[in-house]
Order: sequence, then C-alpha cells, then structure tokens
Amino acid sequence: MTSICVVIPLHNKGPHIGRALDSVLRQTVAPGEIIVVDDASSDDGAQIARSYPGVRVMTRDKPGPGGYAARNLGIRSAASDFVAFLDADDEWDDNHLETLSRLIEKAPQDAVMFATGYDEIHPGSRVIEDVYRRSGGKEALLAFPDFVRAWLDHGECPVWTSAIAARRSALLEAGLFPDQRCRRGGDKDLWLRLAKQGRVAIKPVRTAVYFKDSQNMVTSLSHDNVCHCMIETIRSMLDGEPRSTRNLLIRLANRETYLYALRTAKSQRVRPAMWKHFQPLHNPLQFAVLLGLSSPFSRPLAKLAVGLKKRIAPQ
Repeated sequence: MTSICVVIPLHNKGPHIGRALDSVLRQTVAPGEIIVVDDASSDDGAQIARSYPGVRVMTRDKPGPGGYAARNLGIRSAASDFVAFLDADDEWDDNHLETLSRLIEKAPQDAVMFATGYDEIHPGSRVIEDVYRRSGGKEALLAFPDFVRAWLDHGECPVWTSAIAARRSALLEAGLFPDQRCRRGGDKDLWLRLAKQGRVAIKPVRTAVYFKDSQNMVTSLSHDNVCHCMIETIRSMLDGEPRSTRNLLIRLANRETYLYALRTAKSQRVRPAMWKHFQPLHNPLQFAVLLGLSSPFSRPLAKLAVGLKKRIAPQ
C-alpha cells in the first residue's frame, strides 16, 4: 500500500485531539507517519498528542490563521510521497486511508489530489454531505475545467480538507497553504491551485466526519472585509486558458465573492473593495445585491439576500 503521512494542525483542541488520533490509529491501512503540529496552544492538546505512540509532535511559537502555517510545516517535514490532512476536531472511518491508498494506486500519474466523501455533524444532528453525488455514485477523475464546473454546479468546493490526500511534490510546487495571504478560505485556494496542476480523483463514499459543533472552530471567526485571497489566485489563472475555462473561472470568482460578501454582511457593511473584481455581466442580479450591501441600507438588504440565498440556483 502507498505510504501516506497524516498531518494534523492543533490549536486549543484538547477536548477533540484524542478522538482524531484514535481514528488514525484504527486505520485498516496504517499511516507511514503521523505529524501533529501544535500551533502555540494554551491547553493540554499537545500533551495529549504526545501520549500516543508513533505520533511526532512539532511546535510553533505563534499561531497562524486557519492552521495553514502548521500544515505547511507538517508537509515540509514529511518523508512520505503523499500527505493526508485531518483537522484536530474531525475523525476518519477505519477504512479512510485504505480507500485513499487504493484510489492513489489506480489513478494515473497526472493525478495530484484524491478525495472521499464525508458526513457533517451539526449540533443535534448528522447531515450526509451530498457534494460527491455529482458523479452518479461512480468514481470521478476531474480535469481542471471539470473540477471548476463541478464546484459551480453544486455550489461547493468538490473536495474537503479532512477527506483529502495529495502528492507532496505537487503541494510543494503549488506553493502550499496561503499562510501569508488568507485568514480563512485558504484551503479552497490551495485545492484550486492543486487542481490546476493535475487531475483530481474522487471516490463517492463517506469515510470522514466533519464536526461542526466543536469548540474554537475557524468557521466561527468573523469574515475579513477584504477581497478574498482566492480571487487573486483565479485572476492569475485566466491568461492562457481557453475561453470556456476562463468563463468558468470568472463565474467561480463571482460566486465566491458574492457568498463571502453575504457572510460578511451579517455583521457589517460590505466594503466595495471586497467585490472590486466582480464581473457584472456574468451575474447582474448578484452585482445589484453587492451594490446594496455596500450602501447605508445594507443591513436590511443583507437579511433579505441571505433569506433568498437558498432559492438562487448555483451559477
């Protein structure tokens, strides 16, 4: 089986890290390495991680946003050819690494990223994530335009961090996680850059669990009132692409800008600089909403836009 290094960023997740590591050690295919990077935690999470056999715990003196710098340290320190990511408050089914290993072994050499499905656990409920049903229940091998199209068709990134493995060499070539550019949303920025390098293999079976009821979650942070870092990444990809792919990328930039603005508008007026690269001709209705979110009447409009969000089909 393929040797895979497991990288787990850790910041004040003491109540959850044991659950994550237990799921790693239960794998039917053992990981080649387990690296936990303690991102300047103030709780006992690192001590708990050190109590597990075979776990290498590294430390950083200053916490970085989103765990990006911690993951980057783990990637650079890995000896394996492949890296799988697990957040400290999530967990895997026992066959997760086996499923990824088999996916890697049967994939062509130009495949750089490998993903499975997952469940979402919300407070009081379990929600089966349906983003992988786009393949009709079959394995999918997505070239870059197909990856972007799948993102647009289903309104979500086609892969999720704790259900991904990637070639270490491709991660390094792609520039790793944007620890200097993004406070949040940097995972998607990297997955897009990685998909640009090679094909993405997806197996539509659920082998991971995303806990959305954990403490100290990155997704609970307020949104920065600035242009999302992924927009600049998308703009840098436009040159040299066929017109069809450029149109897909522009639509993706518009959609991510719009959704990010809606989330920001829940707590503050949206600055025009946040949507400065929005292309109105591709989404005129959303452009009108963005203008409103930057107006003195933004708060009532934000409530209306969020209420209508689920009625608007992915574009």
